[in-house]
Amino acid sequence: MTLSVNLIPAYLSALLLVLMSLVCTACLWTANWAAVRQVPSRAHLLFGGAIACLGLWLISFPVIVGVRVHFLGMTALTLILGWRFAILAGSAAVLAHTLAIGQPAMSVPAAWLLTVAVPATVSRWLVYQLRNTRAQNLFIYMLGAGFGGGALSSLAATLSAVALLWLSGQQALVTLALENWPAALLLLFPEGFINGMVITALTVFYPDLVKTFDDEHYFSG
Repeated sequence: MTLSVNLIPAYLSALLLVLMSLVCTACLWTANWAAVRQVPSRAHLLFGGAIACLGLWLISFPVIVGVRVHFLGMTALTLILGWRFAILAGSAAVLAHTLAIGQPAMSVPAAWLLTVAVPATVSRWLVYQLRNTRAQNLFIYMLGAGFGGGALSSLAATLSAVALLWLSGQQALVTLALENWPAALLLLFPEGFINGMVITALTVFYPDLVKTFDDEHYFSG
């Protein structure tokens, strides 16, 4: 999701920039780079995932003045790469997307929050919750984490955008968004379908490539 830089006050963009810098630095420091060097396919997934997200985000459309929406794909990226690498790949894609659409640099922090940080965090949280249920049915992961995670991350990003507009004092846009809330629901199913389809295919044919898939948990029963 892309918000026009004119909608976000400078101080809020600066705070989001600090948050983005801290999170990305922590991910760079704590990510398991040794695993990427040892398994070349991991590096291919890292760079390919960033490019795939960029291509997906370039297909966007306006919903209200200054707000453009697009499919996210961050759920699939998070389940495949893990949270840290998904944040790093998504951050690179956000920078490239901002340049591609000609937005000012200060629009990056808000786009990063809504397009990368929130969806990735929600998707990873859902994986933990599903694993804690102790259910060992494979479809719990594929449909719950894949399809359900995609839909939930889209909803979380939308709610975060409304909250960000409210904090920015854009009351007219918040009211307009709330009046047209059914439009947000139209994105939930296709977002869930895209992510669920990718995760289902990889889990069935290439389970070793999906970092968050625990085959011992789901197949031990």
